[in-house]
Amino acid sequence: MSVTSGHEWVRGQFPRLDWLPDETLFSLCSRQHLVMGNLDPATTSTAMLGLSEKFIKHDIPCGIAALEQNGFHYWGNADSILLHHTIFSVFVPFQNKIKIEDAIITIKGDRIDSLKYRLGLVSSGFGAEHPLKACTYCMREDVYAHGIAYWHLTHQYPGVLICPRHQAWLMVSTKSRRWSGRFEWSLPTKDCLIHQACSQKLWLRPVFLSLANNVIDLAVIGRVMSLESCAVAATYRTAVLQGGRSASLLDRIEPLRRFHLFESLPQDEKSTESFMNQLIRTPRRSIHPLKHLVLIDWLFDDLHSFLQSYKAEVARSAQQVASAPSRAPDKRVSLSSSPAKKALRPKRLKGQLKEDLLSKLAEGVSKQVLCDEFQISVSTINKLLLAHPATYAMALKARHCREIDEHRSQWQHLHSLYPELGVQALRDTMPPLYAWLYRNDKAWLIAEVQTFAKPAHVNKRHVDWEARDYRLLSMLQTACESISLPQRGPATMAQLCAMIPMLSTCLENRGQYPESRVYLSTVLGRSKPQDLPVQG
Repeated sequence: MSVTSGHEWVRGQFPRLDWLPDETLFSLCSRQHLVMGNLDPATTSTAMLGLSEKFIKHDIPCGIAALEQNGFHYWGNADSILLHHTIFSVFVPFQNKIKIEDAIITIKGDRIDSLKYRLGLVSSGFGAEHPLKACTYCMREDVYAHGIAYWHLTHQYPGVLICPRHQAWLMVSTKSRRWSGRFEWSLPTKDCLIHQACSQKLWLRPVFLSLANNVIDLAVIGRVMSLESCAVAATYRTAVLQGGRSASLLDRIEPLRRFHLFESLPQDEKSTESFMNQLIRTPRRSIHPLKHLVLIDWLFDDLHSFLQSYKAEVARSAQQVASAPSRAPDKRVSLSSSPAKKALRPKRLKGQLKEDLLSKLAEGVSKQVLCDEFQISVSTINKLLLAHPATYAMALKARHCREIDEHRSQWQHLHSLYPELGVQALRDTMPPLYAWLYRNDKAWLIAEVQTFAKPAHVNKRHVDWEARDYRLLSMLQTACESISLPQRGPATMAQLCAMIPMLSTCLENRGQYPESRVYLSTVLGRSKPQDLPVQG
């Protein structure tokens, strides 16, 4: 059966499935794939999303706008699915509105492209991979209540390593990984779940439980609103100045660093100061929400306390704007045209009328305003200006100054709306405005650009690659021994990746981990350690 014919059969024959409580889109699609009875993941993917299996994404999907067109309209519209059944909402609150709108358009389309990079996930230090996670207690309850175990959304958010309901450590799936089952539909089973790390026994349960609750609360906020970056930074600054915390930020971070996901967090006083400076200044780049939550946990203990302080900061800023003196609109610089009136005939100007008219023309009052005020025609004003070239020159200069003031005000207003954007991003929001200023007021524009907030300087700490290589080698040796002894045979790459989730990421850096690569080449029988494969 071809993909096309299979698609037509699927539309009319498959049972209708509805959302289970707290279910992800990937989970529902995987259940739909199961009841369709398709052997090939591409058949299901084409039927639902109109895409091949290479576009199966379990965390941030693409092609969701096609669900309604392909007969799955009863699942809800694309926006509802995106915000309530994927992890996307957790990235919304601290993102720029323009980037969020652009991201939604991308996700509705048929390609993700560089979306994770644009959201700041790739360069965040936390990585852009979000492995599927499940709680064994939830799985047991789901089978009893619904007849099947499925992927819970609250378990999939980055930073959620513990089940908030059962306070049990989540297990990680070996499916939908770069090294195993990358383009497949899958549901949680005990056979495909492993522990998140060998150091899990050393983790402090209350610390990770608090983080999980804050992450879930942040995702709920992201479904209804986004936060103003200037107000967020101001809220942080106010809390830092108030002081009064019993422990330092470095001490608060230390329990989290025991898990490899958080190893990029500060490990000394210098890097901690750089970390704080990055957040208390108005950001010019996308910052991972986990960084915000780490600082919020230290400054406010929980997200709700932060939101109260944030709302107070927004109200304070609004009050300052309202109390600032406002300038009344100047009718002389109005560019709006009056409604059509009875055509005026040219007239000859004399005496005081002529003097008043010349004076206002020299001040830059627009011709249309003067026509309405003196009940004269435009041709009368043009003849008067031609007869008085000095006044004409003054009028041109005044009009140019008026246009410059108007364009400057528009640029400053645009910058006040999006203070976190750089010059290029701000220029893209209104290209004609930037082009006019560049042609007519370049010196002012360059000077104004210099006042933009610069990205916070982040001191990149030195990476001890030799220590990392030694640690990975030790983990590989332990894993190989635990695998080869029971099965009496050498370990495979898939088995090693299952036991050491960070292995595939480490091997992507082909210039590092030489000792680990030599050991792996010996175990796997590879002739070139630098060409070790990362399974997909």
